[in-house]
Amino acid sequence: MTDISEDDIRKRAYALWEADGRPEGSHEAHWLQASHELSQQTEAEASPRIAAPLETDRAESTPRKRSKIV
Repeated sequence: MTDISEDDIRKRAYALWEADGRPEGSHEAHWLQASHELSQQTEAEASPRIAAPLETDRAESTPRKRSKIV
């Protein structure tokens, strides 16, 4: 797992603060939010991805018998 640098958190917290209208006294909340977001992003990037099952081409699949509607 990649460590998140303090500088990365600082940059993200600053962006959050600006997006929030630069409110006074909210630095800790923005820092915690930035840290949480970056942690989640790092975990998502580190986790193995499961490939979706491939769909078979209808032309290759076994044809179905069609029933007559009476």
